[in-house]
Amino acid sequence: MLIEKLGFDDVRYNPELSAFEASVQIWEKGHVYSYPVHMLAPLHAEFGLIARGLTERALRAHRHAPARGIRLRRTPVPGELPKTLERSELRRPGTAIAA
Repeated sequence: MLIEKLGFDDVRYNPELSAFEASVQIWEKGHVYSYPVHMLAPLHAEFGLIARGLTERALRAHRHAPARGIRLRRTPVPGELPKTLERSELRRPGTAIAA
């Protein structure tokens, strides 16, 4: 298993559970897998500790998925977004140019 990249969606604190939560994406062999994970920690915990905990839980879920076909698989976005947009790209049919 070669993980090419790992990323977090918004990391948020859930005061009801006293836990940090995030959706962690793992890129492997051209596929993106998403895992919702949480980690019990106080609100003032260091981000490095939180990031490691969320990463470990996502990797554990990725490695030990009972049936690998059950994973939440997302389609990767090909390439990068264009650096600049032409004015014609900012216009919808029948509307004015966006500011």
